[in-house]
Amino acid sequence: MSKKVFTEEEMEMLRNNPYTYSVTPSTLYFTKEFKELFWQEYQKGEVPRQILSKYGYPAEVLGKKRIWGIAHNIKDQYYSEEGLREGFLKRGASVESNHEIQETVRRLQREVRQLRQEIEGIKKTTS
Repeated sequence: MSKKVFTEEEMEMLRNNPYTYSVTPSTLYFTKEFKELFWQEYQKGEVPRQILSKYGYPAEVLGKKRIWGIAHNIKDQYYSEEGLREGFLKRGASVESNHEIQETVRRLQREVRQLRQEIEGIKKTTS
């Protein structure tokens, strides 16, 4: 695998881009919003390298193979049953399991908010 590995500085620059979902030394994940923008421009005949550059992803940081792979992956996602999605789904994970995870996160966030309110109430009554 001759894919370019990102340096710490490159990863920091990529993380600061609002269209980056996440980044590791070997992989860059995009937001759904970026994938939609990319696809619209790609359909109009724009070259992937230019689209990526326009949205703050320099070709010299990404490398030729990764640029080709990004275009290929976005195209595959667009035509898949699930369509374009935020970040990524692990192989074998279903959209349903992704939705279940999101719902669990929402439920836990509500629970944390409720517990914090209870703690604040206890603090007020003991002071």
